[in-house]
Amino acid sequence: MKVKREFFPKVRKTCIPRPVVKEETDVLSFRGSVMAAEAEIYGSNWYRNREENLIEIYDAGPALSFRDLLPRKDKYEREGLYLLLSIAYRTTENANVNIRTFSGTHVDLPNAVEGSMYVDSETRHWVSDDCCLNINSIYQGEKLWLQRIDWEWMSQETVYEDEYEKKQWLKRSKKEVDALYAEKRITKKTVEDYIVKRIKNDPEFAKRCLILLNSDRMGERDIISLYKDLDIES
Repeated sequence: MKVKREFFPKVRKTCIPRPVVKEETDVLSFRGSVMAAEAEIYGSNWYRNREENLIEIYDAGPALSFRDLLPRKDKYEREGLYLLLSIAYRTTENANVNIRTFSGTHVDLPNAVEGSMYVDSETRHWVSDDCCLNINSIYQGEKLWLQRIDWEWMSQETVYEDEYEKKQWLKRSKKEVDALYAEKRITKKTVEDYIVKRIKNDPEFAKRCLILLNSDRMGERDIISLYKDLDIES
């Protein structure tokens, strides 16, 4: 079928917001809290309760971004630490709220008339770049109230539940941590170690190294035999 094409003498330009350069924040401290009322909120179906400093949500749709209010997720990655994020909330009796958490996981919050905390333990594996909380659904006529987000730096090192009381803290020295950030001098040994590690962890790189080792031998062959080995269909 032949496609019919029309000529449009005038088409509308796409309108986008002018980019605003924001100064990056650097949130300090081992643990802390940020109020939900301080977040950037997109979408509809929400209300800011200024008396109680809560965000009241009565239907699906809103997204709350805490990007400039929380520490950078990869700030202590070199030390093996991750950002554990918890949500303080309250719901009406049968709200059955479904949210997309900071770890990108979709979960149903347990109904909590008296209030509760949801600990997003999956942030151990990944945290969204925008640190955004999305409200996917709420039962009609029901409500959700968001009070704050608590954050704490946690070690990736695990311990079994029955050992937790005795071994819950990972003790570190400043000297050990400073060594992780110290600039390492490049020597013949560090280069060799890097290449060996790359070969072990990257099969494609190892394959390229083998091809390089065989390059002299391949150079002895004529161009026609090399072409045939490539098995390229004409």
